[in-house]
Amino acid sequence: MFGESTDTIVHDFIKKDGGVIVYLSDDFVFTRALRNIVSRVIGLSGDSLLAFSSMNAAMKKCLELQDQSIPCVIFIERMIENKPSTDFIINLKREFPDIKMVVLTWEATQETVAYFFELGVSRVLIKPASANMVIDALAEVISPTMELKQQIELCEELLEKQQYDAALEAADRILMNRPDSARALVLRGNALMGVGETDRAVQCYMAAHEAKPIFMAPLIKLAEAFKEMEDERALAYMKELDDISPLNPERKIDIAEEHLRKGEHEEAEKYLDRGITVAEKEVSSMVGDLTQRIVDAVTAIAPNLAVKYLNRVIDTKRVLGRDDLVHFNRLGIILRGEGRWAEAVEVYGKAVTIAPEDPVIHYNMGLAHWEGKQRMVALDCFDRALSIDPNFYAGSVGAALNIGLLHLELRRYRDSIPFFEHVLDLDPENSLAQVKLVEARSKAENEPDPVRKASESAGDTVFDLTMSDSKKSKKKRKPFTNLEL
Repeated sequence: MFGESTDTIVHDFIKKDGGVIVYLSDDFVFTRALRNIVSRVIGLSGDSLLAFSSMNAAMKKCLELQDQSIPCVIFIERMIENKPSTDFIINLKREFPDIKMVVLTWEATQETVAYFFELGVSRVLIKPASANMVIDALAEVISPTMELKQQIELCEELLEKQQYDAALEAADRILMNRPDSARALVLRGNALMGVGETDRAVQCYMAAHEAKPIFMAPLIKLAEAFKEMEDERALAYMKELDDISPLNPERKIDIAEEHLRKGEHEEAEKYLDRGITVAEKEVSSMVGDLTQRIVDAVTAIAPNLAVKYLNRVIDTKRVLGRDDLVHFNRLGIILRGEGRWAEAVEVYGKAVTIAPEDPVIHYNMGLAHWEGKQRMVALDCFDRALSIDPNFYAGSVGAALNIGLLHLELRRYRDSIPFFEHVLDLDPENSLAQVKLVEARSKAENEPDPVRKASESAGDTVFDLTMSDSKKSKKKRKPFTNLEL
């Protein structure tokens, strides 16, 4: 028999508040069982439960309910089509911050439960779940103890409005009745942080952690507090968080960044590896963003690591698409910066197979060839980019300058002039463009006209570019300007 209170809470949520239950699962047996619980035990019609086996369809329905201000609770299977549903949970919480989520799973470890709570899941329910367990979970998610809920919501609202003194009083009222409430201790710590009482706030966070070690919020706040103070304890608390909830890939990157800051590259690499591995297994949609974050963190310090992780994200993709072009482009730029222009050309070659009509790829490939002193090949790449989009360089001082300089080096004086003019349109004080434009115009006056030039090129007259190369190589070239995709 169900407790009358839990039945009533769920019944009123659906009947009086107009709420619905959304269920995302490919377990059709449990879908039928859940429908029976709703229709027979609580005495409500079947349309109170909306079941979906498609993540896209479930997401669309939840967002429709949000737009219509219809309250809902969503049950989500831990595994959908043998893949973790973590991506869906993260995206849903991002789009629908107030949604109540219950995860259903056949097995759960402390690590997975902790990570779900970090993601905003309200309850984790172990299958097979009885009708009693389902109704109790629903009731708890829909309406926790009303008085405590109202007090906590008031305190959170005051914190959001930055009314820290009032929030401190509200937190103290909760703690008078619930002195061991970890959540109230965290709220009190937040209020103290707001008024600049960092040491007292840290004490509250520590007390909250001691009161409920599995509760993540105190440790997160402790790590944040110590990180702001550049205190060594920040790393210790981040690692403690990682021990409790090791499925969070972003925290592993946080830890790696701390090790990088301390110059401990090997230790950083261990956490970077773990972060990418977890993301590949648990949150596939996050891999690209994590890789970009890693590359941002390590490029200046350890470019070899940037190359490693960009190659990894590219190699592990079964199907490469336009969304992956940013990884190819970034990898090519880093390889060129390391003097590995031939490898950069190979990377851009792969990118061209994905997007053959992208002018930026051809332009950056041209820069790589140029750095390898393959100037005619570089020119072909620039010409290809310009044939795709004659204005692709518009607005970029560096790109226009590079194209102009290559034309000038190859004695295509007239062709170089428009690019130097464009640079000066954007940056009238650009001294290099000023000098090169004067040079190009001067030499263009003595350049044979195009008809005569074409006739000469058909004969025995050739330009000695090797000599030009040897002279130029003595000068250190300024870094090329890359274009981002």
